[in-house]
Amino acid sequence: MQKRIQEKAPKVDYRLLYKKQILDYLESLKDTEQTIWQMDESMKRLFRIGEQVIPVCLAKLRENDEEIAPIVCYALEFANDYSVVEPLMDILIMPSVSDRIKARILAVLTHYGIDASELPLEIIMEDFDKMASDSMAEMLEDIESDPFLIPYILDDLDEFSLEMKLAYIKDLGAQKDERAIPLLEIIASVDDYPVAHEAIKALGQIKSGKALYVLYKLATKSAEEDIQRIAHRESQRLKFNGISMEFFEPWENLQNPTKVFISSIDGIGSRVLWLAWKNPFKSRKLSFMNLLISTDMGVRDCWGVSNITTREFNSSVKDFSRTTVVTKCDLDYAITLLGDALFFNKTKDYPIPYQFYFWKHLLEQNCRINCEPYYPKFTGYDLESIENDQECFKSTFDLFNHSFFNDWFIAHPRVYDYAEENKSRKGYLIKKMTYQKAEKLFARFTEELIEPNADKVKRMLELSADFLDKAGQTEIAKTTLCAFLHMDIKPLYHHPFIQRMIVESIKVALNNMKNGFDMRFNPSDFE
Repeated sequence: MQKRIQEKAPKVDYRLLYKKQILDYLESLKDTEQTIWQMDESMKRLFRIGEQVIPVCLAKLRENDEEIAPIVCYALEFANDYSVVEPLMDILIMPSVSDRIKARILAVLTHYGIDASELPLEIIMEDFDKMASDSMAEMLEDIESDPFLIPYILDDLDEFSLEMKLAYIKDLGAQKDERAIPLLEIIASVDDYPVAHEAIKALGQIKSGKALYVLYKLATKSAEEDIQRIAHRESQRLKFNGISMEFFEPWENLQNPTKVFISSIDGIGSRVLWLAWKNPFKSRKLSFMNLLISTDMGVRDCWGVSNITTREFNSSVKDFSRTTVVTKCDLDYAITLLGDALFFNKTKDYPIPYQFYFWKHLLEQNCRINCEPYYPKFTGYDLESIENDQECFKSTFDLFNHSFFNDWFIAHPRVYDYAEENKSRKGYLIKKMTYQKAEKLFARFTEELIEPNADKVKRMLELSADFLDKAGQTEIAKTTLCAFLHMDIKPLYHHPFIQRMIVESIKVALNNMKNGFDMRFNPSDFE
Protein backbone atom coordinates (compact mmCIF):
# COMPACT_ATOMS: atom_id res chain seq x y z
CA MET A 1 0.00 0.00 0.00
CA GLN A 2 1.39 3.36 -0.98
CA LYS A 3 2.34 5.61 1.95
CA ARG A 4 0.16 8.65 2.21
CA ILE A 5 2.06 11.93 2.65
CA GLN A 6 0.27 14.55 4.73
CA GLU A 7 0.31 17.98 3.13
CA LYS A 8 1.62 20.86 5.23
CA ALA A 9 -0.88 23.56 5.96
CA PRO A 10 0.17 26.94 4.58
CA LYS A 11 1.71 29.26 7.16
CA VAL A 12 -0.81 31.80 8.39
CA ASP A 13 0.13 35.47 7.85
CA TYR A 14 -0.91 37.31 11.00
CA ARG A 15 0.30 40.72 9.84
CA LEU A 16 -3.16 41.96 8.90
CA LEU A 17 -4.51 40.86 12.27
CA TYR A 18 -1.69 42.63 14.11
CA LYS A 19 -2.21 45.73 11.96
CA LYS A 20 -5.88 45.85 12.94
CA GLN A 21 -5.01 45.39 16.62
CA ILE A 22 -2.52 48.26 16.41
CA LEU A 23 -4.98 50.55 14.65
CA ASP A 24 -7.72 49.73 17.16
CA TYR A 25 -5.36 50.38 20.06
CA LEU A 26 -4.22 53.71 18.62
CA GLU A 27 -7.84 54.73 18.11
CA SER A 28 -8.64 53.80 21.73
CA LEU A 29 -5.95 56.21 22.94
CA LYS A 30 -7.11 59.09 20.76
CA ASP A 31 -9.83 60.53 22.98
CA THR A 32 -8.47 59.59 26.40
CA GLU A 33 -6.72 62.02 28.75
CA GLN A 34 -3.68 60.28 30.20
CA THR A 35 -0.72 61.26 32.31
CA ILE A 36 2.79 60.90 30.89
CA TRP A 37 3.22 57.83 33.08
CA GLN A 38 0.02 56.28 31.75
CA MET A 39 1.01 57.12 28.18
CA ASP A 40 4.35 55.37 28.60
CA GLU A 41 2.61 52.31 29.99
CA SER A 42 0.21 52.42 27.01
CA MET A 43 3.19 52.63 24.64
CA LYS A 44 4.77 49.55 26.23
CA ARG A 45 1.55 47.63 25.62
CA LEU A 46 1.34 48.98 22.07
CA PHE A 47 4.82 47.82 21.11
CA ARG A 48 4.17 44.38 22.59
CA ILE A 49 1.54 43.79 19.89
CA GLY A 50 4.16 43.22 17.23
CA GLU A 51 6.72 44.54 14.78
CA GLN A 52 4.14 46.36 12.68
CA VAL A 53 3.74 49.29 15.12
CA ILE A 54 6.21 51.64 13.43
CA PRO A 55 5.01 50.91 9.85
CA VAL A 56 1.39 51.45 10.93
CA CYS A 57 2.26 54.72 12.65
CA LEU A 58 4.09 55.99 9.59
CA ALA A 59 1.16 54.99 7.40
CA LYS A 60 -1.26 57.02 9.56
CA LEU A 61 0.93 60.09 9.10
CA ARG A 62 0.96 59.58 5.32
CA GLU A 63 -2.84 59.38 5.44
CA ASN A 64 -2.88 62.87 6.99
CA ASP A 65 -4.87 61.76 10.03
CA GLU A 66 -4.63 64.86 12.24
CA GLU A 67 -6.72 63.39 15.05
CA ILE A 68 -4.44 60.46 15.69
CA ALA A 69 -1.17 62.25 14.78
CA PRO A 70 -0.31 63.29 18.40
CA ILE A 71 -0.54 59.65 19.58
CA VAL A 72 1.38 58.37 16.57
CA CYS A 73 4.18 60.91 17.01
CA TYR A 74 4.42 60.12 20.72
CA ALA A 75 4.79 56.44 19.80
CA LEU A 76 7.52 57.18 17.25
CA GLU A 77 9.50 59.09 19.87
CA PHE A 78 8.92 56.37 22.46
CA ALA A 79 10.24 53.76 20.02
CA ASN A 80 13.70 55.38 20.12
CA ASP A 81 14.36 53.76 16.77
CA TYR A 82 16.50 55.84 14.41
CA SER A 83 15.18 53.95 11.40
CA VAL A 84 12.09 56.22 11.54
CA VAL A 85 14.12 59.29 10.54
CA GLU A 86 14.34 58.60 6.79
CA PRO A 87 10.63 57.81 6.26
CA LEU A 88 9.67 60.84 8.38
CA MET A 89 11.85 63.06 6.20
CA ASP A 90 10.02 61.65 3.16
CA ILE A 91 6.61 62.41 4.73
CA LEU A 92 7.73 65.99 5.41
CA ILE A 93 7.88 66.77 1.70
CA MET A 94 4.52 65.19 0.85
CA PRO A 95 2.14 67.98 -0.27
CA SER A 96 -0.89 65.97 0.91
CA VAL A 97 0.26 66.11 4.55
CA SER A 98 -0.93 69.12 6.56
CA ASP A 99 1.34 71.66 8.22
CA ARG A 100 0.00 70.63 11.64
CA ILE A 101 1.21 67.06 11.15
CA LYS A 102 4.50 68.27 9.70
CA ALA A 103 5.04 70.40 12.80
CA ARG A 104 4.62 67.30 14.97
CA ILE A 105 6.99 65.37 12.72
CA LEU A 106 9.60 68.10 13.16
CA ALA A 107 9.33 67.64 16.95
CA VAL A 108 9.96 63.89 16.54
CA LEU A 109 12.96 64.55 14.27
CA THR A 110 14.37 66.97 16.85
CA HIS A 111 14.17 64.12 19.38
CA TYR A 112 16.38 62.08 17.02
CA GLY A 113 18.95 64.87 16.72
CA ILE A 114 17.83 66.51 13.48
CA ASP A 115 18.29 70.29 13.50
CA ALA A 116 15.03 71.65 12.09
CA SER A 117 16.65 75.04 11.41
CA GLU A 118 18.74 73.40 8.69
CA LEU A 119 15.65 72.15 6.84
CA PRO A 120 13.94 74.25 4.11
CA LEU A 121 10.86 74.93 6.23
CA GLU A 122 9.52 77.60 3.88
CA ILE A 123 9.33 74.93 1.19
CA ILE A 124 8.20 72.06 3.42
CA MET A 125 5.33 74.03 4.96
CA GLU A 126 2.48 75.46 2.93
CA ASP A 127 2.17 78.40 5.35
CA PHE A 128 5.08 78.25 7.78
CA ASP A 129 4.27 81.53 9.55
CA LYS A 130 0.66 80.52 10.25
CA MET A 131 1.72 77.08 11.45
CA ALA A 132 4.29 78.60 13.82
CA SER A 133 1.77 81.11 15.13
CA ASP A 134 -0.92 78.44 15.66
CA SER A 135 1.54 76.15 17.43
CA MET A 136 2.67 78.96 19.70
CA ALA A 137 -0.94 79.86 20.56
CA GLU A 138 -1.75 76.22 21.39
CA MET A 139 1.34 75.96 23.57
CA LEU A 140 0.44 79.11 25.53
CA GLU A 141 -3.09 77.79 26.03
CA ASP A 142 -1.67 74.51 27.38
CA ILE A 143 0.72 76.07 29.90
CA GLU A 144 -2.00 78.46 31.06
CA SER A 145 -4.15 75.48 32.04
CA ASP A 146 -1.22 73.54 33.52
CA PRO A 147 2.14 75.34 34.05
CA PHE A 148 3.70 71.96 34.91
CA LEU A 149 3.92 71.44 31.15
CA ILE A 150 6.69 74.05 30.99
CA PRO A 151 9.46 71.46 31.68
CA TYR A 152 8.58 69.63 28.45
CA ILE A 153 8.93 72.87 26.49
CA LEU A 154 12.28 73.52 28.14
CA ASP A 155 13.43 70.02 27.20
CA ASP A 156 12.65 70.70 23.54
CA LEU A 157 14.30 74.12 23.69
CA ASP A 158 17.44 72.59 25.20
CA GLU A 159 17.85 70.38 22.12
CA PHE A 160 17.63 73.28 19.64
CA SER A 161 20.65 74.93 18.09
CA LEU A 162 21.46 78.40 19.48
CA GLU A 163 20.03 79.99 16.34
CA MET A 164 16.76 78.11 16.77
CA LYS A 165 16.58 78.92 20.48
CA LEU A 166 16.92 82.64 19.84
CA ALA A 167 14.38 82.56 16.99
CA TYR A 168 11.90 80.65 19.15
CA ILE A 169 12.21 83.10 22.05
CA LYS A 170 11.92 86.06 19.68
CA ASP A 171 8.70 84.58 18.26
CA LEU A 172 7.43 84.03 21.80
CA GLY A 173 7.98 87.68 22.63
CA ALA A 174 6.35 88.76 19.37
CA GLN A 175 3.10 87.20 20.58
CA LYS A 176 2.95 89.99 23.23
CA ASP A 177 0.92 87.56 25.31
CA GLU A 178 0.85 87.58 29.13
CA ARG A 179 0.56 83.79 29.15
CA ALA A 180 4.19 83.59 27.97
CA ILE A 181 5.53 85.40 31.06
CA PRO A 182 5.99 82.32 33.34
CA LEU A 183 7.92 80.50 30.61
CA LEU A 184 10.06 83.52 29.72
CA GLU A 185 10.86 84.11 33.39
CA ILE A 186 12.33 80.59 33.62
CA ILE A 187 14.28 80.96 30.36
CA ALA A 188 15.67 84.29 31.59
CA SER A 189 17.25 82.45 34.54
CA VAL A 190 19.21 79.82 32.56
CA ASP A 191 22.98 79.85 32.71
CA ASP A 192 23.24 80.49 28.97
CA TYR A 193 23.74 84.21 28.50
CA PRO A 194 22.55 84.72 24.86
CA VAL A 195 19.39 82.73 25.60
CA ALA A 196 18.67 84.51 28.89
CA HIS A 197 19.34 87.86 27.21
CA GLU A 198 16.80 87.11 24.44
CA ALA A 199 14.19 86.03 27.02
CA ILE A 200 14.57 89.34 28.88
CA LYS A 201 14.15 91.25 25.62
CA ALA A 202 11.02 89.18 24.89
CA LEU A 203 9.59 90.10 28.31
CA GLY A 204 10.18 93.73 27.42
CA GLN A 205 7.89 93.35 24.40
CA ILE A 206 4.91 92.31 26.53
CA LYS A 207 3.23 95.55 27.57
CA SER A 208 1.98 94.23 30.87
CA GLY A 209 2.41 95.10 34.53
CA LYS A 210 3.15 91.42 35.17
CA ALA A 211 6.05 91.47 32.70
CA LEU A 212 7.33 94.63 34.39
CA TYR A 213 7.17 92.87 37.78
CA VAL A 214 9.25 89.94 36.48
CA LEU A 215 11.79 92.31 34.91
CA TYR A 216 12.03 94.19 38.23
CA LYS A 217 12.82 90.89 40.03
CA LEU A 218 15.51 90.04 37.48
CA ALA A 219 17.00 93.53 37.73
CA THR A 220 17.20 93.43 41.53
CA LYS A 221 17.72 89.76 42.42
CA SER A 222 19.79 88.20 39.64
CA ALA A 223 23.34 87.25 40.64
CA GLU A 224 24.63 88.29 37.20
CA GLU A 225 25.34 91.99 36.61
CA ASP A 226 24.73 91.71 32.85
CA ILE A 227 21.29 90.22 33.48
CA GLN A 228 20.50 92.97 35.99
CA ARG A 229 21.54 95.64 33.48
CA ILE A 230 19.47 94.27 30.58
CA ALA A 231 16.42 93.64 32.79
CA HIS A 232 16.64 97.21 34.13
CA ARG A 233 16.82 98.59 30.59
CA GLU A 234 13.76 96.61 29.47
CA SER A 235 11.79 97.56 32.60
CA GLN A 236 12.55 101.24 31.98
CA ARG A 237 11.27 100.87 28.42
CA LEU A 238 7.97 99.49 29.70
CA LYS A 239 7.67 102.30 32.24
CA PHE A 240 8.22 104.90 29.50
CA ASN A 241 5.28 103.28 27.69
CA GLY A 242 3.06 103.99 30.67
CA ILE A 243 3.03 100.44 32.12
CA SER A 244 2.49 100.19 35.88
CA MET A 245 3.86 97.26 37.86
CA GLU A 246 1.42 94.49 38.77
CA PHE A 247 2.21 91.82 41.40
CA PHE A 248 2.75 88.46 39.71
CA GLU A 249 3.66 85.36 41.72
CA PRO A 250 1.72 82.45 40.19
CA TRP A 251 3.48 79.92 42.46
CA GLU A 252 3.09 81.75 45.77
CA ASN A 253 0.59 79.19 47.11
CA LEU A 254 2.66 76.19 46.06
CA GLN A 255 3.48 73.95 49.01
CA ASN A 256 6.88 72.39 49.65
CA PRO A 257 7.56 68.99 48.05
CA THR A 258 5.53 66.29 49.80
CA LYS A 259 7.87 63.42 48.92
CA VAL A 260 11.68 63.47 48.85
CA PHE A 261 13.89 60.44 48.13
CA ILE A 262 17.63 60.03 47.58
CA SER A 263 19.59 57.09 46.19
CA SER A 264 22.97 55.74 47.24
CA ILE A 265 26.05 56.74 45.25
CA ASP A 266 26.97 54.45 42.38
CA GLY A 267 30.43 53.43 41.17
CA ILE A 268 30.91 56.55 39.02
CA GLY A 269 29.87 58.95 41.76
CA SER A 270 26.28 59.59 40.67
CA ARG A 271 23.02 59.47 42.58
CA VAL A 272 19.36 60.31 41.95
CA LEU A 273 17.23 62.79 43.87
CA TRP A 274 13.42 62.77 43.63
CA LEU A 275 11.17 65.65 44.70
CA ALA A 276 7.40 65.50 44.24
CA TRP A 277 4.88 68.33 44.58
CA LYS A 278 1.11 68.25 44.77
CA ASN A 279 -0.03 69.70 41.47
CA PRO A 280 -2.29 72.65 42.38
CA PHE A 281 -3.75 72.65 38.87
CA LYS A 282 -4.77 68.98 38.77
CA SER A 283 -6.75 67.37 41.57
CA ARG A 284 -5.06 64.43 43.35
CA LYS A 285 -2.06 64.47 41.02
CA LEU A 286 1.67 64.85 41.66
CA SER A 287 4.37 66.41 39.54
CA PHE A 288 7.89 65.29 40.28
CA MET A 289 11.49 65.91 39.34
CA ASN A 290 14.22 63.30 38.91
CA LEU A 291 17.66 64.81 39.27
CA LEU A 292 20.92 63.03 38.45
CA ILE A 293 23.77 64.58 40.43
CA SER A 294 27.45 63.71 40.44
CA THR A 295 29.88 64.06 43.32
CA ASP A 296 32.37 65.97 41.16
CA MET A 297 30.35 67.27 38.18
CA GLY A 298 27.18 68.60 39.80
CA VAL A 299 23.75 68.40 38.15
CA ARG A 300 24.12 66.11 35.13
CA ASP A 301 20.55 65.42 34.05
CA CYS A 302 17.02 66.38 34.98
CA TRP A 303 13.71 64.97 33.89
CA GLY A 304 10.27 65.55 35.29
CA VAL A 305 6.85 63.99 35.03
CA SER A 306 3.65 65.97 35.29
CA ASN A 307 0.28 64.73 36.51
CA ILE A 308 0.87 61.28 37.97
CA THR A 309 -0.87 59.59 40.84
CA THR A 310 0.80 58.88 44.18
CA ARG A 311 0.64 55.18 43.34
CA GLU A 312 2.49 55.76 40.06
CA PHE A 313 5.16 57.83 41.79
CA ASN A 314 5.70 55.20 44.49
CA SER A 315 5.88 52.52 41.81
CA SER A 316 8.56 54.50 39.98
CA VAL A 317 10.70 54.79 43.11
CA LYS A 318 10.11 51.10 43.92
CA ASP A 319 11.24 50.05 40.43
CA PHE A 320 14.44 52.05 40.80
CA SER A 321 15.10 50.63 44.27
CA ARG A 322 15.32 47.11 42.83
CA THR A 323 18.83 47.89 41.60
CA THR A 324 19.85 50.82 43.82
CA VAL A 325 19.42 51.57 47.52
CA VAL A 326 16.88 54.38 47.99
CA THR A 327 15.79 56.12 51.19
CA LYS A 328 13.47 58.94 52.19
CA CYS A 329 15.15 62.14 53.28
CA ASP A 330 14.08 65.54 54.55
CA LEU A 331 13.84 68.56 52.28
CA ASP A 332 16.67 70.45 54.00
CA TYR A 333 19.11 67.61 53.26
CA ALA A 334 17.99 67.50 49.62
CA ILE A 335 18.47 71.28 49.30
CA THR A 336 21.96 70.96 50.82
CA LEU A 337 22.94 68.27 48.31
CA LEU A 338 21.50 70.37 45.51
CA GLY A 339 23.55 73.40 46.57
CA ASP A 340 26.66 71.20 46.66
CA ALA A 341 25.95 69.95 43.12
CA LEU A 342 25.36 73.46 41.76
CA PHE A 343 28.67 74.55 43.29
CA PHE A 344 30.47 72.08 41.01
CA ASN A 345 28.41 73.15 37.99
CA LYS A 346 29.43 76.74 38.61
CA THR A 347 33.10 76.27 39.51
CA LYS A 348 33.79 73.71 36.76
CA ASP A 349 31.51 75.32 34.18
CA TYR A 350 29.42 72.20 33.56
CA PRO A 351 26.13 72.97 31.74
CA ILE A 352 22.82 72.51 33.55
CA PRO A 353 19.78 71.04 31.75
CA TYR A 354 17.21 73.75 30.99
CA GLN A 355 14.40 71.79 32.62
CA PHE A 356 16.16 72.01 35.97
CA TYR A 357 15.59 75.78 36.10
CA PHE A 358 11.84 75.22 36.27
CA TRP A 359 12.08 72.95 39.29
CA LYS A 360 14.69 75.24 40.88
CA HIS A 361 12.23 78.11 40.47
CA LEU A 362 9.61 76.10 42.36
CA LEU A 363 12.00 75.22 45.18
CA GLU A 364 13.02 78.84 45.57
CA GLN A 365 9.44 79.84 46.37
CA ASN A 366 9.96 78.57 49.92
CA CYS A 367 13.62 77.54 50.14
CA ARG A 368 17.00 79.15 49.74
CA ILE A 369 19.54 77.15 47.75
CA ASN A 370 23.08 78.05 48.82
CA CYS A 371 25.55 77.22 46.06
CA GLU A 372 28.34 75.90 48.30
CA PRO A 373 30.16 72.60 48.96
CA TYR A 374 28.74 70.25 51.57
CA TYR A 375 30.96 68.67 54.21
CA PRO A 376 29.13 66.23 56.53
CA LYS A 377 29.85 66.71 60.25
CA PHE A 378 29.46 63.10 61.53
CA THR A 379 28.85 64.46 65.03
CA GLY A 380 27.50 61.11 66.24
CA TYR A 381 30.79 59.29 65.59
CA ASP A 382 34.19 59.27 67.33
CA LEU A 383 36.29 59.89 64.21
CA GLU A 384 39.65 59.56 66.00
CA SER A 385 38.66 56.20 67.48
CA ILE A 386 37.39 54.95 64.11
CA GLU A 387 40.60 56.02 62.35
CA ASN A 388 42.76 54.20 64.93
CA ASP A 389 40.70 50.99 64.84
CA GLN A 390 42.84 48.59 62.78
CA GLU A 391 40.21 45.83 62.77
CA CYS A 392 37.70 48.28 61.34
CA PHE A 393 40.29 49.33 58.74
CA LYS A 394 40.81 45.71 57.65
CA SER A 395 37.04 45.21 57.42
CA THR A 396 36.77 47.93 54.77
CA PHE A 397 37.75 45.13 52.37
CA ASP A 398 34.32 43.59 53.03
CA LEU A 399 32.29 46.71 52.24
CA PHE A 400 31.83 45.32 48.73
CA ASN A 401 29.72 42.52 50.21
CA HIS A 402 26.96 45.09 50.77
CA SER A 403 24.60 46.24 48.03
CA PHE A 404 25.66 49.86 48.61
CA PHE A 405 29.01 49.15 46.93
CA ASN A 406 28.26 46.35 44.47
CA ASP A 407 28.94 48.54 41.42
CA TRP A 408 32.02 50.35 42.72
CA PHE A 409 34.43 49.06 40.13
CA ILE A 410 36.71 50.75 37.59
CA ALA A 411 35.36 50.63 34.03
CA HIS A 412 38.29 51.38 31.72
CA PRO A 413 39.86 49.58 28.70
CA ARG A 414 43.13 49.18 30.62
CA VAL A 415 41.33 47.06 33.24
CA TYR A 416 40.84 44.46 30.51
CA ASP A 417 44.60 44.37 29.94
CA TYR A 418 45.10 43.67 33.64
CA ALA A 419 42.34 41.06 33.51
CA GLU A 420 43.98 39.28 30.58
CA GLU A 421 47.38 39.32 32.30
CA ASN A 422 45.95 37.81 35.49
CA LYS A 423 43.45 35.34 34.03
CA SER A 424 43.51 31.78 35.31
CA ARG A 425 44.27 28.97 32.84
CA LYS A 426 41.07 27.28 34.01
CA GLY A 427 38.86 30.03 32.68
CA TYR A 428 37.79 33.59 33.27
CA LEU A 429 38.89 33.72 36.91
CA ILE A 430 41.66 35.63 38.64
CA LYS A 431 44.66 33.34 38.88
CA LYS A 432 46.20 32.52 42.22
CA MET A 433 49.32 34.58 42.88
CA THR A 434 51.98 35.06 45.50
CA TYR A 435 51.90 37.97 47.94
CA GLN A 436 54.65 39.70 45.96
CA LYS A 437 52.81 39.37 42.64
CA ALA A 438 49.53 40.54 44.18
CA GLU A 439 51.24 43.59 45.68
CA LYS A 440 52.85 44.37 42.32
CA LEU A 441 49.43 44.17 40.63
CA PHE A 442 47.83 46.41 43.28
CA ALA A 443 50.67 48.94 42.99
CA ARG A 444 50.54 49.19 39.18
CA PHE A 445 46.74 49.27 38.99
CA THR A 446 46.42 51.88 41.75
CA GLU A 447 49.08 54.16 40.29
CA GLU A 448 47.56 54.06 36.81
CA LEU A 449 43.81 53.94 37.38
CA ILE A 450 42.94 54.93 40.96
CA GLU A 451 45.39 57.57 42.16
CA PRO A 452 44.46 60.04 39.38
CA ASN A 453 40.90 59.89 40.77
CA ALA A 454 41.70 59.35 44.45
CA ASP A 455 40.07 62.63 45.51
CA LYS A 456 36.85 61.60 43.78
CA VAL A 457 36.84 58.18 45.47
CA LYS A 458 37.47 59.86 48.81
CA ARG A 459 34.55 62.23 48.26
CA MET A 460 32.32 59.33 47.22
CA LEU A 461 33.19 57.51 50.45
CA GLU A 462 32.51 60.61 52.54
CA LEU A 463 29.06 61.20 51.01
CA SER A 464 28.27 57.47 51.13
CA ALA A 465 29.01 57.37 54.85
CA ASP A 466 26.70 60.37 55.24
CA PHE A 467 23.96 58.62 53.21
CA LEU A 468 24.30 55.41 55.25
CA ASP A 469 24.07 57.38 58.48
CA LYS A 470 20.91 59.13 57.25
CA ALA A 471 19.49 55.72 56.25
CA GLY A 472 20.10 54.33 59.76
CA GLN A 473 22.90 51.95 58.66
CA THR A 474 25.26 53.08 61.42
CA GLU A 475 27.62 50.07 61.44
CA ILE A 476 28.23 50.18 57.69
CA ALA A 477 28.47 53.97 57.92
CA LYS A 478 31.20 53.55 60.55
CA THR A 479 33.20 51.18 58.32
CA THR A 480 32.72 53.50 55.34
CA LEU A 481 33.95 56.39 57.47
CA CYS A 482 37.04 54.33 58.31
CA ALA A 483 37.68 53.78 54.60
CA PHE A 484 37.26 57.52 53.99
CA LEU A 485 39.59 58.52 56.86
CA HIS A 486 42.40 56.31 55.48
CA MET A 487 42.27 57.54 51.87
CA ASP A 488 45.44 59.59 52.43
CA ILE A 489 47.63 56.62 53.43
CA LYS A 490 50.86 56.02 51.52
CA PRO A 491 51.05 53.89 49.48
CA LEU A 492 47.36 53.94 48.67
CA TYR A 493 47.34 50.35 47.40
CA HIS A 494 47.79 49.16 51.00
CA HIS A 495 44.21 50.29 51.65
CA PRO A 496 41.99 47.14 51.92
CA PHE A 497 39.05 48.94 50.29
CA ILE A 498 41.21 49.90 47.30
CA GLN A 499 42.56 46.34 47.02
CA ARG A 500 39.02 44.97 46.92
CA MET A 501 38.04 47.58 44.33
CA ILE A 502 40.89 46.33 42.12
CA VAL A 503 39.84 42.69 42.56
CA GLU A 504 36.19 43.49 41.78
CA SER A 505 37.15 45.56 38.72
CA ILE A 506 39.19 42.71 37.27
CA LYS A 507 36.45 40.16 38.07
CA VAL A 508 33.88 42.29 36.25
CA ALA A 509 36.19 42.64 33.25
CA LEU A 510 36.81 38.87 33.14
CA ASN A 511 33.10 38.15 33.31
CA ASN A 512 32.42 40.62 30.50
CA MET A 513 35.15 39.03 28.37
CA LYS A 514 33.64 35.61 29.04
CA ASN A 515 30.34 36.90 27.65
CA GLY A 516 31.92 38.46 24.57
CA PHE A 517 32.21 42.08 25.75
CA ASP A 518 35.57 43.81 25.79
CA MET A 519 35.93 47.52 26.41
CA ARG A 520 39.11 47.63 24.36
CA PHE A 521 37.32 46.61 21.17
CA ASN A 522 33.65 47.53 21.58
CA PRO A 523 33.49 50.51 23.96
CA SER A 524 30.07 51.54 22.58
CA ASP A 525 28.55 48.46 24.28
CA PHE A 526 29.34 50.05 27.64
CA GLU A 527 27.79 53.50 27.05
